[in-house]
Amino acid sequence: MHRFIVTPEAVRGDRVTLPPEESHHIARVLRLRPGDRVIVFDGRGGEYVVELTSVRPESAAGRVLERRAGAPPALHLILVQGVPKGAKMDALIRMGTGLGIARFLPVLTQRAVARPAPARVDRWQRIAAAAAKQSGRSTVPRVESPRPFLEVFGELAGALVLMPWEGERSRSIGAVLTQHRDARAVAVCVGPEGGWAPEEVAGAVAQGAHPVTLGDLILRTETAGIVAAAMVLYELTLRS
Repeated sequence: MHRFIVTPEAVRGDRVTLPPEESHHIARVLRLRPGDRVIVFDGRGGEYVVELTSVRPESAAGRVLERRAGAPPALHLILVQGVPKGAKMDALIRMGTGLGIARFLPVLTQRAVARPAPARVDRWQRIAAAAAKQSGRSTVPRVESPRPFLEVFGELAGALVLMPWEGERSRSIGAVLTQHRDARAVAVCVGPEGGWAPEEVAGAVAQGAHPVTLGDLILRTETAGIVAAAMVLYELTLRS
């Protein structure tokens, strides 16, 4: 069945009203009809099997036939990302959402060039919603507004904070994860194209971050976060 996203407020009792963009897709693109069944999710873990009762391009509606509770993630994964240039953040959010990242914290760093406008953040949130729909997630990750890097540590209390850095040569990400196999919240901090400044690494270490190496090769900023997140998920949720 096709999947569509609504706000939690759109589900009232056994009735669901879909937003205009999803209604247009249902009516004009997929050409669904009353009686067809779809999956609707609210971005916060609620998922519903819905029978369409009204199909119009501006407003489709349906009746809830079945309620499903989305499975909670085994790991709360946060990507703290130095804002990259161009559309790289778009791709990061798209891939990271499919991977299971729960929260994106774009940060402003000493060596970052990009300074995104507020409208860009709205676009990132829409990309996250679309990627959640496509990947079968019942939750949509939060995408925060960019802020200075060291300011985010107040929101990372209780999380294992990993900081891939080309200046770290001996301590691998796997070695740190082996020592923290009971971690249930992990933040991965990735610098922008120019990497982390030494002062940023020192400031992060003072607040409990673990600088790690991802290997001998230097990864691009839009690659490093996805690679590191995949390593974390494998080590803490998939490895037997």
